[in-house]
Amino acid sequence: MDDIDVAAVVNIFFLDDDNEQVCVQICDMIKELISVISGMLPREEVPRITNFAEITVPRFAPRDFRQHFRIDRSTFDIILQSLAPLLISAHTGGKEQVTVEKQLMLFIWYMANQESMREISHIFGISLSTVHSTILRVNIIFYDFFKNMIQWPDFRRQTEIAASFQLSYGIPNVIGIIDGTHIQISAPIAGDQDYINRKGYPSVVLQVVVDDNLMITSAQTGWPGCAHDARVLRNTELFTKAEAGNLTAVNNHLLGDSAYPLKNWLLTPFRDNGHLNDRQRRYNRVVSSCHQTVERSIGHLKGRFRKLREIPLHEPRDICYLIMSGCLLHNLCIVHEDSIEEFIGNINVQNPNHYPNIFGNAPAGVVKRDQVMNMLP
Repeated sequence: MDDIDVAAVVNIFFLDDDNEQVCVQICDMIKELISVISGMLPREEVPRITNFAEITVPRFAPRDFRQHFRIDRSTFDIILQSLAPLLISAHTGGKEQVTVEKQLMLFIWYMANQESMREISHIFGISLSTVHSTILRVNIIFYDFFKNMIQWPDFRRQTEIAASFQLSYGIPNVIGIIDGTHIQISAPIAGDQDYINRKGYPSVVLQVVVDDNLMITSAQTGWPGCAHDARVLRNTELFTKAEAGNLTAVNNHLLGDSAYPLKNWLLTPFRDNGHLNDRQRRYNRVVSSCHQTVERSIGHLKGRFRKLREIPLHEPRDICYLIMSGCLLHNLCIVHEDSIEEFIGNINVQNPNHYPNIFGNAPAGVVKRDQVMNMLP
C-alpha cells in the first residue's frame, strides 16, 4: 500500500480533511504496522532450477561433462565409488536430503569453476547453507581418503625419475623439481597484513615438488603471502629430512630456482653476474629447461581446478584443505590419464615473492653443482 492509499483511508474513516498533521502521524503508524505484518507473512518462493543433477547432468555428452566438471566421467565415478560409504555415513539428515552423487558434484563443480556458492546453489537447486556445508564437508572427506596420492618416491622410483630426467635433459640424478606458487585469497585472514604478497594481493603460499610425469610428490601450504620461498622450505618436514640425509638416495638431488639455497640435495642455477663461462651458462639453460616441468604442473593445477586462482573462503583450515584437495585431484587426473594437456592453461606461475636466496649456499652444494655441471654433455 503506497502513501496516497494510506492517507485516503485515514481521511475517509477517521479524520476530518483539514487535520493534516494528525493524518500524517497515523499514516506513518499504519505503514509501520503494514511493514511488521508483511515480515510475518510467508516469503514468496524463490524460483529454482530443478533436477539439474538428476536429469540434466546424466544427459551430458562426455565432452560436456569434462568441460563443466573439468574431469572425465570415469574419473568422477572412481572418486564416487571410493567416497560413497563415507558420504552416506557423514550425512546428518536435515530438511534437504542430498544424494552422495550430488554431494560430490557440488564439490567437484566448486573446485573446477569460479562460480560462488550462491551461484552453485541456484544451478543445483539447493539452499545456500546446504551448498556451503556440503562442499566443506566433502572437501575434508576427500582429502582424508586420498591424501596418500601425494607420496615421496622410494629409492626405486627415484632411480626411474632420475633416468627419465637424464634422458630428456641430460642432467643426472634429478628426482624432482621444487617451486612455490601463490594461491590468491579474497581477503587477508583475520585482517593479517602478512598475507599481502609483494604484488599487493592477499595469498597463501603453496610449495610443491613434482616428478618427471608432473605428479606432485610433496605439497605444503598455509604460509602467508609475504613468506619467502627459502623460508617456507626451511620450515617444512622435507627440509628437515633432507638435511638429515633421509630424503634422497645417495647422489640424488632436487632442482630449484635461484630463490632457494644451494645444498648437496638441492641444486640451483649459477647467479648470472655477467661473467659466467660457457659450462655455467650451459648448466643454467638445462636447469631452466627442467624447471618448466614444475611450471607446467602448476599450470595444470590452476588451469584445471580454477577455484585455486582465487579462494573466497576465510578460515585457514578450509583454505588449506581446499588447496591440498586441488593437488590430490591433479594427481588423480595424471594417474588415470585424464586429459592432462588440455587443461594446462596459460597461467602466470611467476612467484610474486621471487627474491634472491636469503640464506647462504652450502659448501657441499657448491662442490656438487660443479660436478654435475662437468657431467653435462
